[in-house]
Amino acid sequence: MPESGPSSVAPRPRRRKVTPKERSRRKRELRDFWLMLLLLALSGNPVFASPEPNRILVPILAVILGARVLARRKRSKKYRMVPVMAFFAFLVAVQAVHFMSLPLFTLVGLFCRLAVAYELVVLISNFAGTYIRAMLALAILSMVFFFTNLAGAAVGLDIAGATQRFALPAATNTGSWTILVHSFSEDPLDATRNAGMFWEPGAFAGYLCLALVFLCLLRQRFSKRAFYMRFAILSGCLLTTQSTMGYVAFALIILLAGLSARQVKLRAKAGPIVAAASVLVAFAVLFANQSFMLPKIEQSVLQSTTQYGSWQADRLGSLIFDFNYISARPLTGWGISDDTRLALDPDLGGAALTGRGNGMSDFAAKFGIPALLLWIYCFYRVLLARVPGRAILAVTGTLVILIMLNDECFLNYPLFLSFFFLANLRGARSFRPLRQPAALQTCPD
Repeated sequence: MPESGPSSVAPRPRRRKVTPKERSRRKRELRDFWLMLLLLALSGNPVFASPEPNRILVPILAVILGARVLARRKRSKKYRMVPVMAFFAFLVAVQAVHFMSLPLFTLVGLFCRLAVAYELVVLISNFAGTYIRAMLALAILSMVFFFTNLAGAAVGLDIAGATQRFALPAATNTGSWTILVHSFSEDPLDATRNAGMFWEPGAFAGYLCLALVFLCLLRQRFSKRAFYMRFAILSGCLLTTQSTMGYVAFALIILLAGLSARQVKLRAKAGPIVAAASVLVAFAVLFANQSFMLPKIEQSVLQSTTQYGSWQADRLGSLIFDFNYISARPLTGWGISDDTRLALDPDLGGAALTGRGNGMSDFAAKFGIPALLLWIYCFYRVLLARVPGRAILAVTGTLVILIMLNDECFLNYPLFLSFFFLANLRGARSFRPLRQPAALQTCPD
């Protein structure tokens, strides 16, 4: 018979005590997570990003966050605010002299958005990693609403319509509404598309693409299982947006995922690239067979070439519309005031019809081609800092976001403006990644 007694009983494993340093790290990560959600809300949630609340909320946040930055014990010398502010101040001064006009309140809004972008870059310690976590949470939340709505429709329940009584006063697309954490639409073309908490599915697709780019570039920090799990969730959510530009950008993201697999042996290195190419071909076939794709493209081309209706708001139409402005003032642009921004088309009152469809051409028309090229270069350097020595990954990631800039005016919002400050342009040494203990090289599942 086996012996009995205290010696035969296996001792309970003791719960590992959380050290003060680890507790502080968790607290910092949680704070960064909420700050990133704030940045995303200011950059796309209709409740926060709509013109009316934005005019009040952004200046208030600029002051509050600015006080928080100044109160930090350790001042950041990595990110510089003055050069970017001076660059935009120069453009504004040139425009003011040329047009003999200074739209004070509009310019205050611009510089407040830049200030908020800078302050959040300073306050969020791990920008790219925190962005991935925030978008992963928003993707999961959005798919809960999206698939619940589809399941309800399958059995005859209008779940989306039932939420309309809880709609918040916010500027959304016609026939759309938001309950803060999710946006719905009664438009037949958008009712089965996932907009998440953003103003429309195309905007959600752009922010998901940015998360996928960051995820691919930070691949070595994740275990294999953790990377594929996050990639599958974000990719699946992107497909539910049914965004034309999102699908085009996703083709490059698949290639980026293959290129990001760092392997030592040539044979092992070629495997992920071949697999990515195979998935890319399969996705191209799926993309071509989507029933909503061809009609959208045909309508865009027809509306833009015939200049029918609100053709200036179309992706292709706004590019044609903005080209006249860019060619007339390519260096310093026309500014953000409606009086100057629409100077060549005085019959168009307000900004409702212009620049809404193509964020890249809109930004170039407002601030000139050099400003757009500077942003592209800054964004490229931000990506290169995550993968030093692998320029092909940074170039591919930049191309993904340039595709999405043709879909929405992301550069009107603090998140994309933050890349002006996030890029450290003082030299290659500043881009060397921080050395971490071996235990922290991969993220837990």
